[in-house]
Order: sequence, then C-alpha cells, then structure tokens
Amino acid sequence: MNEKLKRLAVRYFEGPISPDEERELFAFIAAAPENAARMREWEEEWKREHIPSLSVLDSLGLLKAKIRKRDGAMLNRRRGLRFTAAAAVLILISAFTTRYIMRLETPEQLFSVQAPQGTNSRISLPDGTQVWLNAGSTLSYKSDFNRSSRDIDLSGEAYFEVARNADLPFRVEARGCRFTVLGTKFNISAYDSEPEVLAALMEGSLRFESARDREKMMPGDLITYDCATKQARREQVDADQYRSWIDGVIRYDAITLPALLRRLAREYDVEIDLRTAAFDNKTFRISLTEAQDIHSIMVALGDILPITVNHCGRRYCVGSKTE
Repeated sequence: MNEKLKRLAVRYFEGPISPDEERELFAFIAAAPENAARMREWEEEWKREHIPSLSVLDSLGLLKAKIRKRDGAMLNRRRGLRFTAAAAVLILISAFTTRYIMRLETPEQLFSVQAPQGTNSRISLPDGTQVWLNAGSTLSYKSDFNRSSRDIDLSGEAYFEVARNADLPFRVEARGCRFTVLGTKFNISAYDSEPEVLAALMEGSLRFESARDREKMMPGDLITYDCATKQARREQVDADQYRSWIDGVIRYDAITLPALLRRLAREYDVEIDLRTAAFDNKTFRISLTEAQDIHSIMVALGDILPITVNHCGRRYCVGSKTE
C-alpha cells in the first residue's frame, strides 16, 4: 500500500494528478502524523533525485521566498491567470506537505491554507469539496476532517462547491455565524475589516445561524449579517455576482464606493485611501473584467464618478469633487 502511495506522491510532485488521486493522497496525509512525516520523506527523496529545469528552479526559489515571507501561504497569480503545471506542483508541495508537518506537531493538529493580498487559491479538501479562497483569506480545519466532522473556520472570502455527505454535514464558522450544508454551491465573505458578513447561495440549500437569527436559504438568497448590531436580513439577488471573482471579474448590482475600494485593495494588493464620506451610503452598479489592471480601473472610476484619484506608486488617494 505504501509503495502505491509513494508512486502516487512522486507523480504528484512531478505534475498534476486527478482529483480522485489527490483526495486519496491527502486523506492518507491527514490520517496520522506518521503519514505526513512519510510524505515529507518522499518529498525530500524526490528532491534529491529529481533535476528540475532552470525555469522550475527559478519558480521554486521565488516561491520559497514568498512562503517564508507570508508564513507558508499558498499562492497563485490573480486576475484570471492560472497555475502552470510546474508552478502548481511546487505550490502544492510547499503549501500542503510542509504546512501539514508544522501543524501536526501541535496538539490541535490544525491545517490552514492562506491566500495573501493580491492572490487567490483553489484547494481540494479531503472529502472532495472544492474551495476557492479570495485575497487576504484563511481557511482552517482539523485533522479529523471528513471522519467525525466536516467543520471549517473561515476568515475572509471563499466560494464552496461542497461534496454531498448526508451523514456529515459541512459547516462553516465565520465571525459569529454558522452555515450548514449537505451539498451545495455558495459564497461567504467574512473579512474582519468589513462591517458585514455576506453569504450568497447559488445551488442547493444552506442554513444560516447566529446568536439571534436562524434562516434556511434557497438559491438566489443573500444573507447580510451586521457584525455590530448582530442583525441579519435576507433578500433575493443575482447570486452569481458574488462568485464572479473566481473568474477574475468583479460584478455587483449594488455596492458602495468604500466597499468596492476595500475589495480592490485586497484583489490587487495596493493601498487605497478614501478621504471622503460622501459615498458611504450610495450604491452603484459595476462590472470589472479580468482584462483591466488596477490603474485603468482607478482612472475609469474617476471618469464615471464625481471623485478625484491621485496616484503615487502603489498608493491611491480618493476624494470627492463636490466637497
């Protein structure tokens, strides 16, 4: 059995494997600390014997530098760019096997995946659930995931396509809210810097719970939870707009300028200083495609809104033309 898994691990190090094979390998890693240690041994053995191309070595060096700087964060390039095969292998090796070893040495046996500012990440959980993490987000789960429970802690934003398992409901905890599902597609935005938690349901059903409220969501529902008042409201929307970011698009039927600028700052890893409160309670409709860069977006906003935009390096200062 170990020889079969070792061969699978080697293929994983050398290039993409199928989702079913990936789940089998990650389930083996999560089953026991000694399995994770064995995976690290296979990785080190492969590194000693494998002679990667210069481009792969360059990618590995850059990746390791970023991982050290960002505490082992899992990266990919933002705005519609996807992993190359070589980059995907290097990222997964570093972000998963190294992270597992570090966490398995602690009593909690907690696994954590991060998407730093300016990046997003896609991961497969041991149960087959697919998760896209948006910029500045962290997802954590314990090593018994998919055995006694399927509980996830989320800080930031993630889109989920949950594998159905009636015996083990999938639960997401985010800033005092709990979302419970059996199998569904939904997006949750729960950044600490935002005043609200937003949950949009695309398919299936989702149960929302907080200290004061309990709602069963249907497709097209948006739950907005005010973290200050602890109040929640539900409304019908075009829910797909809340998952558009995974395709490199920002699309909202109604968003305030402060909320949009906070999102842009995370998505593009820039500083945006809003120096007016004139737009705090005004919403507008917007659609930004993956072909646009942050500078052209900020210029466009200055053309269509009564705002001033001043630019210096990676910092933008936004004011009001009417003040």
